[in-house]
Amino acid sequence: MKCILCKKRKAKRYCPAKRGSICAICCGEKRGVEIDCPLDCPFYIDGQKYQQEKVSRQRLRKEGVGSFIKRAELYKKAPHFFAEIELAFVNVFRTKKDLKNHDLTEALELVLKTLETEQKGVLYDYRSENSSANEIADQVIKIIRKNKDSVEFGRDRISINYASEIIKEFQKEANFYIEKESNPQSYFIHILRYHPKKSGPHQDSGRIIIAS
Repeated sequence: MKCILCKKRKAKRYCPAKRGSICAICCGEKRGVEIDCPLDCPFYIDGQKYQQEKVSRQRLRKEGVGSFIKRAELYKKAPHFFAEIELAFVNVFRTKKDLKNHDLTEALELVLKTLETEQKGVLYDYRSENSSANEIADQVIKIIRKNKDSVEFGRDRISINYASEIIKEFQKEANFYIEKESNPQSYFIHILRYHPKKSGPHQDSGRIIIAS
């Protein structure tokens, strides 16, 4: 039986999302990207675990354990904020499939400049000639200001300094993918896998920050 996606290789895995059998290569390459995998699919679970452990080992060798501990501590303080930012990247990518890693790093630089100016008491949103970078930056700034200014968050409200540290962490992660991967969209594909489209009101997704 041939894979129902590529129609070339032998189908060896049943795909619940496609309701048919696919090959291991299509499963690995399209999982969570072109295929809206259910979160209980064993191939999706194993693939996510393998990918996260692989990237964690690579970054650990490059940056050292201190960087991972800092990231874990930042995440622990406000995981909802971290997740909102990441999901904003994913949502923009879903509507603009031509986004590149460099669009994101440019957007994050705009956000950092905006936050630096706001820290001085001046509200000014920096812009670029890159419309994609502007769109991402607008979404991120909106999330930051909501989490910073809204009284509903109470003690969970964030500071400008904390927001800047989180943005720097995302910037560092995106730059890692630019350096290590030849695919110019590799970082967007990476985070897209952690945020599959919801198929029900109680389905959730996310990833664990590994500190060691």
